[in-house]
Amino acid sequence: MKRESGFKRIVSIVLLLAMCAFLFFVGRKSADVSLKIADEEPEKITSEESTSDIQPQEPAVPEQEYVHPEDGYYCLLEDGVNFALRGQVGGTCWMYSAVCAMTTAYQVKHGSPIDQFDAYSLVWDVFDEDENGGVEGGGADSGGVSFFVINELSQGFGDGYVLDGSIEALNWSIEEYKEGIKKYGALYIGIPDTRRSVIRTKDGYTCLNWPDPGEEDYDHSIAVIGWDDHFPKEYFADEATRDGAWITYNSNRAGIYYYVSYDTPFEQLNDPPHFMSVSDEYAKVLTHDSGRWTENLAGEGEITTANVFKESGTLTAVGTFIPENDSDLTIRILTPDLKEVLYSEEVHADYAGYSVFKLDTRLEVEEYAISVTYPDGAPVEGESGEYGSMFVRTFSNEGESFVLLDGKWLDLSLESTWDKIGFETNNACIRALYGIIKR
Repeated sequence: MKRESGFKRIVSIVLLLAMCAFLFFVGRKSADVSLKIADEEPEKITSEESTSDIQPQEPAVPEQEYVHPEDGYYCLLEDGVNFALRGQVGGTCWMYSAVCAMTTAYQVKHGSPIDQFDAYSLVWDVFDEDENGGVEGGGADSGGVSFFVINELSQGFGDGYVLDGSIEALNWSIEEYKEGIKKYGALYIGIPDTRRSVIRTKDGYTCLNWPDPGEEDYDHSIAVIGWDDHFPKEYFADEATRDGAWITYNSNRAGIYYYVSYDTPFEQLNDPPHFMSVSDEYAKVLTHDSGRWTENLAGEGEITTANVFKESGTLTAVGTFIPENDSDLTIRILTPDLKEVLYSEEVHADYAGYSVFKLDTRLEVEEYAISVTYPDGAPVEGESGEYGSMFVRTFSNEGESFVLLDGKWLDLSLESTWDKIGFETNNACIRALYGIIKR
């Protein structure tokens, strides 16, 4: 009995040692595999993958899986529009969202794609101060808003591109936003994103719902690329009051769709929703202003401002900021002394924002002035000042910009004019667009 018990003990020890060796070998193999995976190049998302391969992950609980129905669903990226869902660098969500708006708008308008703009490079185009002033003290970590993009890129950027329009889509209905996305491309919006508790990932869907944010809670920018009317309200951290969500591109969450409940409002003023368009038709933009940094120059009824330009070329369009929806304007080309009208044209703007109006007649110009008559207030630069953590510099030179008051042209750079209009101002926001590029 003792011999048999000892033999069993030896067999048990041998089996135990064999099992330990096997587990050590398996552990080493698993570590090698894990190390190999970690060292591999991360998978890159291409434009094609962004339209078809980026699908919601399989849910942890199969019976909770949600698949959108055919009706009530639309996504630009699944309707032939090419756009890569790239991740942002630093605090540049505002420019990545604007790039989505501009890139998709070009394809929707022209029916053919363009190379996606480099958002990080465009940030430095915005913060590159020039002779007309602009944003100072910015950078990749400074943040920004849609006004930065519109004010600066409407003066030209990259290889012959110009932001040639923006629609300030404030207080639109859900149906109006939907129609706008199909007609104009992705919608740039600022969203409330300061509380992690309002964001939830469920069944592979990343969702946001914040129905009652304060103005200070809007600290992030995204682009709306579609919608799903049936997206379940219970998928949000705070259950929504109704089914339905916007499908968005969020550069903080590259490679996935980001769902924002219909309960989350877009209506805020620091970074309001915009549709943006871009053109490759213009060779040059002349301007004295750095953008619309102030309230409008208001008067009783119509008000007219003018800019004098001294550069020869072919004038094909005029750009300006539109204070109100449904505005009728008059564009005139004058002699540089503002005394004689050389050309006149009536134009109409459906929406507030920035608009470029192509002239019916191409004009060969040298020294001349452009005047614009607005129905109710004219966009002009105000004083230099802080804008968040940055500084916006504006300045003007005598003889550049004028306002017509009581039948007389007054120079906007003079203190005597400021006394009459009630505040210090600089240049009128009127741009001259030259020559059509033949591509």
